[in-house]
Amino acid sequence: MKLTIHDDVKKIPYYPKAMMYGFDEGWVRLSSNENPFPPSPKVFSRILDALFYTNRYPGGEAELKAAIAKKFGTAPEQVLIGNGSNELIEMALKAMKHEKRNRIIISDPSFAFYAIAAQIYGYEVRKVPLVDMRVDLGLISRQIDEATRVVFLNNPLNPTGTIFVQEDFENFLKAVPPEVLIVVDEAYAEFVESAQFPHTVKGIAERPLLVLRTFSKAYGLAGLRVGYGIGEESLVAFLERTKQPFSVNMMALIAAQAALSDSAHLKKVLRNNRNGMLFFSKALKELPVEFIPSEANFLLVKLGKEAEGITKRLFDEKVIVRWMGAYGLPDFIRVSVGRMNENKRFVEALRRIV
Repeated sequence: MKLTIHDDVKKIPYYPKAMMYGFDEGWVRLSSNENPFPPSPKVFSRILDALFYTNRYPGGEAELKAAIAKKFGTAPEQVLIGNGSNELIEMALKAMKHEKRNRIIISDPSFAFYAIAAQIYGYEVRKVPLVDMRVDLGLISRQIDEATRVVFLNNPLNPTGTIFVQEDFENFLKAVPPEVLIVVDEAYAEFVESAQFPHTVKGIAERPLLVLRTFSKAYGLAGLRVGYGIGEESLVAFLERTKQPFSVNMMALIAAQAALSDSAHLKKVLRNNRNGMLFFSKALKELPVEFIPSEANFLLVKLGKEAEGITKRLFDEKVIVRWMGAYGLPDFIRVSVGRMNENKRFVEALRRIV
């Protein structure tokens, strides 16, 4: 059975049950940095073909590793597959446990799971504030001491969408001692348009460095949970010792490989994101409302002391965005780029409220 258009997904039995997650046409979901479009049609075709083999354990990691390695010009042995980036983050923390070096460093704010996972595995968490809503790598390097074991860098940064650049990253690598693992989480890298975005994978041979990517965002596979990491071969082998067998399910592995093979579909997704960003930028300036220019698929929008209340009022209009109080940014909301009709719904609702 072959599917050629996205609307065919609706023919799958029980698709309407997805409404319980807010996927029905009445709601606009712009709170989780999701890709608003279904993945490549190749994904559905290959998953449906594989349904008859679900009695077997997953066996497709080698093929996916080879495809990723080809894309980045590395060896398959330098690729690590995980149940989303979260599993890879946990693997790094488990593998790097050390009696004396027991601290991680993260920017503040940053992706919340770094601190959550670190505390679960008994690490002390040191948070380094942003400078002008950006990660300051010089400031982070000055916080590294004999107790530091792992540094997590998020680029583009969630929740601001800002990036650090190649020159700063090269200087940072020189300043970090080899006993410290640097984890660079590039979950939103596909959306970046800046020519100054770091070529992080080139640094994996120089020092302990793990670059994380995901299929959840640009490739639209958030519900299947598959991420990957790229590092020096011995580091990857060391991290894999902490991994559960078959942690990534068969459908996720097949879907990821199919999604990676469809570059034309990815280009459409990125073009839609670019158009959505241009629309938001123009509309928010006209309101006028402040926002942080972003290299990702979301915007951090400043609404002042009423930000939480505006979030609730948007919800009343069936528009879901994320209030950023939990990130220490109570004056802001974060809004994902959706389909153009969803973007317009958000702007129209926000205009009525503010």
